[in-house]
Amino acid sequence: MAMEKHFIQEGVIRSQVEKYLHDELNRAGYSGINIQKTHLATRVILYVEKPPIVIGKKGKRINKLTRALKEDYGIENPVIDVQRIERPTLDPNIVARRIAVALERGMNRRRIVYKALRAIMMSGARGVEIQIGGKLAGKGGRSRSEKYLEGYMKKAGDSSKLVKMGKTQAFVKSGVIGVSVRIVPPEITFPDQIRVIQPEAPQEPAAAAEAPVAETAADAVKTASEKPKTRKRAAPKKKEASEGEATAEPKKRAPRKKAVNAEKAPNAGEEPKEETPAEQASKEEA
Repeated sequence: MAMEKHFIQEGVIRSQVEKYLHDELNRAGYSGINIQKTHLATRVILYVEKPPIVIGKKGKRINKLTRALKEDYGIENPVIDVQRIERPTLDPNIVARRIAVALERGMNRRRIVYKALRAIMMSGARGVEIQIGGKLAGKGGRSRSEKYLEGYMKKAGDSSKLVKMGKTQAFVKSGVIGVSVRIVPPEITFPDQIRVIQPEAPQEPAAAAEAPVAETAADAVKTASEKPKTRKRAAPKKKEASEGEATAEPKKRAPRKKAVNAEKAPNAGEEPKEETPAEQASKEEA
């Protein structure tokens, strides 16, 4: 029984701390808290949209929060760690607070909600559900609720615990309007989700590279088996030959008949021989 009371007391203290921080850090975009107890101190992690507002000028505001946690709520040696939310459009508490602030300013609720839906889905969320209820019709009208859905949303079963949820209230002239936001983060994978892995495509470049090699080898065998064909040189044209002869120098040829006659003829320097009577008689007979 003592252990049950201990856990109940811790739950009550945690809810009171969350309510206090939500009221104090509303302008800073408060999203949540995480308390980690160690042997030396109690680490309190605050997730906010605007950390400078939490720290304050020269750390005055964070020191005030540390004293309040220690004295009013009995947390031993609290150490506050402020963490910035990197993607505020995927945090349901921040989105719900933005919608509530816009409703308090008197803006059109449908325009506000659809703008929030587009921003959440563009951030990569798999699904989102925004529900608003209360005095929507104005003063004197009946209260009603409206629900806006987009994407995939898990509502039942153990998988619904993976869905993030945030709630807040908007105080308008006609009454109170409640705002509830559910977001499925992009990194969430549900157990019933099946992923089909596509087979790898065949390596076409390798096959295409082998084909030219085979073709070149076949061509080489074919050319080796064939006999080489001799080509006849084209005869030069007559015109070109005549032009070549015109440009070439004429060759000097020795006259053969003159040479023969010269051999038969007596030398110019020698004296003619006297004919004998027998030679003269033979010439006369001839």
